[in-house]
Amino acid sequence: MMMMKTTATAALLTVVATLPSTVVGLQTGYLSQITAETSFVASSYDPYKTMKESFAAPEEPAPVAASTPSTVGSGPSAELLQLWSNQVSVELAASQLYLSASIWFRSRQMKGMAAWMLEESDEERGHGLAILEFANQAQYYPVVLQPLDAPKNDWTTPVQVWESILQAEQTNTQNLLKLAHVANACGEYGALAFLNPFHTEQIEAEDKVGAILAQVSVASPEFMMELDHQLGLEAKEEEGEHGPAPETQVEEPVAAAGFPARRVFGEVGWADC
Repeated sequence: MMMMKTTATAALLTVVATLPSTVVGLQTGYLSQITAETSFVASSYDPYKTMKESFAAPEEPAPVAASTPSTVGSGPSAELLQLWSNQVSVELAASQLYLSASIWFRSRQMKGMAAWMLEESDEERGHGLAILEFANQAQYYPVVLQPLDAPKNDWTTPVQVWESILQAEQTNTQNLLKLAHVANACGEYGALAFLNPFHTEQIEAEDKVGAILAQVSVASPEFMMELDHQLGLEAKEEEGEHGPAPETQVEEPVAAAGFPARRVFGEVGWADC
């Protein structure tokens, strides 16, 4: 009995002796696992991440492709220079058409319409000279006159004459609008401002000629005579507003005195001055 107690006691003591190393081994494995997991969590979690991101330097924006430089304000374009040069010849061609119409009416004893057409011929020529003068002032607007075809003159009725005049005005309106559009596109605002009165005149011209054509189309011979008279009065009023054509001054030698004397050719012929 004593022997069995001694054996049990020895076995218990052996278990107790090995218990600390077993516990330590368990603790070591467990702690190493906890340490590894804690290390992973600690390395992946950053409580200041949001704060760091809010103060982080902004990313560099993607480079933007360079755009083509604007042509506005870089001077007149080649198209504008060509159109401007052509417009001088267009105005002179319109002047010749009006002059041809004046000759046609005068040859048929319609002197009022002839005078009105002659006045408009002078005005169209004045437009051409004004456009040329602007080109000269601008210095970099070269003008080359274009050859002009003979104006139409084979009309058979007054209606045909006025139809040709209206068509010419409508075409000229489109030419001036194209000229203004191109001037605006390249930033030539001085040219654009210069053209503004021309647009106003074109509106008035189309309205006037269109109204006359409508009257001529249905006019009786008596009304045609009255219309001719009214247009003659209008031409005289316009001539009064613009003033008479400037007198041409020439020098003509006078043999008796031996010195050149200036003579003026006016409406009544030669006169000494």
